[in-house]
Amino acid sequence: MQQGIVVFALILIFALASAFVWMVFSHDRMRFIRAAFLFFNGIYFVLSIVKSLLGSSENTLFESFWDAEMQTYIHYSVPIGVLCLVTLVLLLKVKWFSDKQIIDTFCAVMFPGTMLSFLICGRISNRLYCVVFAVCACLALAAKITDRKASVYYQKTELWKAVRAAAPYVGAWVVMHCVFLPNELYISNPGEFTGSYGPLLAITLCGALLTVILLILGEVFLLPKAMMHYMNLFIMEITLLGYIQNMFLNGKMEILDGDEQVWTATQQITNIVLWFIVIAALMVLCTKKKAVVKIGRAACIYIILIQTVTLGYLIITTDLGGYRQSGELTIQNSLEVAEGQNVLVFVLDRLDSSWMETVYEEDTGFCEPLADFIFYRNATSQFANTGPGIPYLLTATAWKEAYGTDYGVYAYQDSTLLQDIRQQGFDLGIYTDADYVSGQLYDMISNYSAAVGKNYDIGATMYTMWKCAMYQTTPFILKNRYSYYSDDIAEIVKAPQVWDTENDFPFWERLRTGGLTVSDDYAEAFRFYHMHGAHEPYTFSEDMKYDKTGRESDLYAQIRGSLKIVYAYMEQLRALGKYDDATIIITADHGQQTDFIEETGKPQKVSSPVIMIKEPHQTGSQLQISDVPVSQAEMLASMVRTMGMDHQQYGVTLDEAVNDPEKERTFLKLYPEFVKYTIVGDVSDIDNWKGEMLQE
Repeated sequence: MQQGIVVFALILIFALASAFVWMVFSHDRMRFIRAAFLFFNGIYFVLSIVKSLLGSSENTLFESFWDAEMQTYIHYSVPIGVLCLVTLVLLLKVKWFSDKQIIDTFCAVMFPGTMLSFLICGRISNRLYCVVFAVCACLALAAKITDRKASVYYQKTELWKAVRAAAPYVGAWVVMHCVFLPNELYISNPGEFTGSYGPLLAITLCGALLTVILLILGEVFLLPKAMMHYMNLFIMEITLLGYIQNMFLNGKMEILDGDEQVWTATQQITNIVLWFIVIAALMVLCTKKKAVVKIGRAACIYIILIQTVTLGYLIITTDLGGYRQSGELTIQNSLEVAEGQNVLVFVLDRLDSSWMETVYEEDTGFCEPLADFIFYRNATSQFANTGPGIPYLLTATAWKEAYGTDYGVYAYQDSTLLQDIRQQGFDLGIYTDADYVSGQLYDMISNYSAAVGKNYDIGATMYTMWKCAMYQTTPFILKNRYSYYSDDIAEIVKAPQVWDTENDFPFWERLRTGGLTVSDDYAEAFRFYHMHGAHEPYTFSEDMKYDKTGRESDLYAQIRGSLKIVYAYMEQLRALGKYDDATIIITADHGQQTDFIEETGKPQKVSSPVIMIKEPHQTGSQLQISDVPVSQAEMLASMVRTMGMDHQQYGVTLDEAVNDPEKERTFLKLYPEFVKYTIVGDVSDIDNWKGEMLQE
């Protein structure tokens, strides 16, 4: 956010200064804003070219500068200044360019062109911006050559009239996308947000006001009268169609878990054709029938009123006070181990056994730090999703039919696992999202804090909430450009002290710069580290670099990077003399995602979580691989045994499990479909899977 502000400010300062100089020498005050717009886009264009050549063509310009230091901006200031000076000379001294109509035509084409590109793509990458700028510049030059008539703009005395003409259309679009839908999302899903509601409401309202002002001022000062009229009609049409899309055409929307939702080609084509037909028909009708324009204007005013009243009603009638807002599981003690026994569990989200096998087969040397471990590759998880998967790993509560899809509610009620570990004398460090842990256990968890300072990132909040709204109102063919994930929602709130399950880089930075220490405050320690692991988006790389865009890494690079964090942790354990007597488990809450194929009764693909374990004083020359059929239940029993507790209530341990090809294991997917799979035999053979749909 800070780097984006600096880049924007740098471009704006040069653009305004250049436009001011142009205005002074040309004696044309009325075109000051249009001249500034031209300079701004020219500078942005050159910077986009440079960043594209440097390998950031798919990033936005602001993303390209996200980790820039202040000297970087100083270095860029010199060529930007030269560019502005050359442009000034062209506009003031070269006859063909000094025709002021070229500024008018460029603005008239570039403003709607940029807006349309942004709406279609959801973001403007450096490459896209270069294309848009080049196309708009060519169109502007062509218009200047073919049409010598000066464009007619609103004069000072007509500005209020122009604002009133645009307000209903722009207002309806902004209220729906920047106020109503974002706030409705929060009110409907308060548990998904870590920040309180008041600041988010204030940010969305201020963001909406700013958007309305910028769009209307852009129309009034950059567009001729006729073009402004047609742009208002277009905004009206996409607002009404977006409202209809959200209310009637979307159908069932899947949970956004990091994967894109898929619509059939027929659905996409039918949907977008409907949009084109309606837009074209309304444009023709509005051109010929003023009554249609009045009806559309009235419809926009209706949307503003009905959504404002509805949101007010939701705010008044919804109790948002019962949801966790300040209590969190923090990073406290995350780099501390005990002088006595340490039981360390690393949960690399979504790390599938098949992916781990690929890593091992491609580079056996990469797995040398795991020489003391046993890799149980024929393993199953209890659940297919993180929501119930983490509670299972912390409770060992087997699913029962009576639980239905509310497993998380019952898991902690029917388990005393964490209480027993605490009574055994272990300090509990549970590093995951607080929503995955029962509030009744917070007091015994050493890294829980009842009050954590949180601040919304204003820019990220406005953009992310608008993006969530656009996902609901755009046609199917564009929706995945606006798809979002829990990581996007989490990142709008900044709380450095809170454990981050969506990004492994902060854990690595703390481990690298601070290092592990041995605490004398407790004799034994249990550490449960829930990491981003193999989950999308892929923002972490094998060379331990973080890329917030998720476009510089991939699945296997992120897997290796996450494992290297574990390797570094173990290496520091060795340096402290606490490795040999530690229990270390590397696992996953679940394997890769899979969908149920009702016709065959089988999953689309198999899913198997990594289970690798090193018990105290266990040594080996290389990673041992076991094909014994096991599940997370045996893993938890093994963990409990190493703590000196009675493990028999949790079943047999991993080393007690027998190689029984007829062993039956279960795997449950609670949402978006409710399916129970039974696996008999090797988990990697899809023919050994049998699924059945269950009733909620």
